[in-house]
Amino acid sequence: MHLSLKSLLYILFQLFFISIHAQTVNLSLKTTFSEHQREVWEAQFSPDNSLIVSGGIDSVVKIWNRKDGSLLHNLPHPYGTPSVIFSPDGKTVLTGCYDGKVRIWDVKSGNLNKTLSGLEKTIWCLAISPSGKYIAAGGEDKNLLLWDSKSGEIIRKFDKVDGTIWAVTFNPEETIVASSGRDELVSLYDLNNGNRIFALEGHTQAVLSLDFSPNGKLLASAADDKYVKVWNTKTGELLHSLKGKNQALHSVDFINDNYLFSAGTDKNILGEFFQYHFHYQGSKNIVGSIWDIESENVEFTINDHLNDVNRCDVSADKKWIVTASDDFTVKVWSLEGIE
Repeated sequence: MHLSLKSLLYILFQLFFISIHAQTVNLSLKTTFSEHQREVWEAQFSPDNSLIVSGGIDSVVKIWNRKDGSLLHNLPHPYGTPSVIFSPDGKTVLTGCYDGKVRIWDVKSGNLNKTLSGLEKTIWCLAISPSGKYIAAGGEDKNLLLWDSKSGEIIRKFDKVDGTIWAVTFNPEETIVASSGRDELVSLYDLNNGNRIFALEGHTQAVLSLDFSPNGKLLASAADDKYVKVWNTKTGELLHSLKGKNQALHSVDFINDNYLFSAGTDKNILGEFFQYHFHYQGSKNIVGSIWDIESENVEFTINDHLNDVNRCDVSADKKWIVTASDDFTVKVWSLEGIE
């Protein structure tokens, strides 16, 4: 078959157009914060992406300047702090502690503003709604509570689940709160009346992390069973099951409606048991992955941490990813190739 010159030029033009618009996804390490003395469980960006808060097994939560790497505050706690987040306006930091209390801190001064009570054991997960009106937390005592952020009063106690609650998050429209944990379910609750809309089944081990897509149409869940699962939030339908190189997944975050970042460990469940009880360190191939959701392909991986990667975060401007690790470090990565 012979192509005309016009057809050949058209094909070459199309190939050129595709090549210049093709995305080359890349993560490059920019900063490593190494002042934590123990394992770091979570790190989060401030809404304007200028600050980072990190917390974990040691009793001090740290607030960092992302741009110059300086440490702004050490927030003292009586015990470790597995969960840390910024408020939507960036003026306060919320911390969930081993003593079952939520503490709210002033970012500028580092002073403690308020303490919320209601949970009796370790708080493993903490979330604040997009408007800042509601705070949700859950953990070891199997309860999921909702507070009014201004008054500090408990608004609702959701149905008690069969097992530790590891993750909680609000949807962008502030109509749904989702939680997950040791019962292997992903539960979606109506924020107004507290009724459970869906109990999504599909994971076969504890579900450790949740995140809604920016448009609210998708919910991603990451679990000890090696899978990230992506669900339709309107119907509860399972749309995608993503399995990469991790033996267990501790974190999942949407980058945009089409891409997400997941991270975890190369150790299997037995290996994690030996790590925490006998200090086994594994093979050091801890990875984080960027996924193209629709194609279910891994676009980029990182393996620069020396131990398990825990809860991570993607900056609001989609230019940065922060990773928290059992190697006592927090790392900041520059993200390129995704709009």
